Amino acid sequence: MKKFSRVISVFMAIIMTMSLLTFNAAAASIKKIEVVSLPTKTTFYQGTDWDYGYWKFPEDEGLGVFTPREGVISFKHQGGYHSFYQDRGMLDMNGLVVKVTYSDGKTKNVAYKETKHSNGVVTQNILVSPKGGDYKLGENTVEIYFESDTAVYTTYKINIVEGAQPTVTKGDINSDKKVNSSDALLVLQHAVQLITLTSEQAKIADMNSDSNINSLDALMILQTSVGIL
Repeated sequence: MKKFSRVISVFMAIIMTMSLLTFNAAAASIKKIEVVSLPTKTTFYQGTDWDYGYWKFPEDEGLGVFTPREGVISFKHQGGYHSFYQDRGMLDMNGLVVKVTYSDGKTKNVAYKETKHSNGVVTQNILVSPKGGDYKLGENTVEIYFESDTAVYTTYKINIVEGAQPTVTKGDINSDKKVNSSDALLVLQHAVQLITLTSEQAKIADMNSDSNINSLDALMILQTSVGIL
């Protein structure tokens, strides 16, 4: 009988310990969000990325219908009902990585992800809204947060441009319509961390498309400038 009682006691202790662990895990809340890596796209062009209007979502939470409306900037990425906040569409945040700090002291890096469900609804694991209201032309500050705790957020800046996306020449990092030693110098400065290229500049600078900006890209820019490439 005593042996049976000891077994019961040990069993109950295990259950209580597991319950406490589960409670502590559930009790951990988000305390801080920091941007580790900005999205690939931070500049958005009319007609390519957005138009004037808004998304009208049907009651069945299916894909929305774009409704033209002057003065209201809506991103063309079409999301589902659960992604429809004051942003009037889903902002492209691919490439975004954030560091989340929890109340228990643990941290985790979370990469932005979109999920398209069987009913066509698209949801985001990280949400975004324009600070202070709707999106406007020019520079905008956006707040990023998680649905589990919308009170904790961080921000980054985007630029909304009226007009079509300009044609970009590979290697023309300073956008002066020339590919020359000035562009190669910018690459070298970035490679040794004297400066930091924007995400758009980095794409233009990546001459061999290996996702690394280094002296090889600078060499290829110089070769382009003299007609070797």
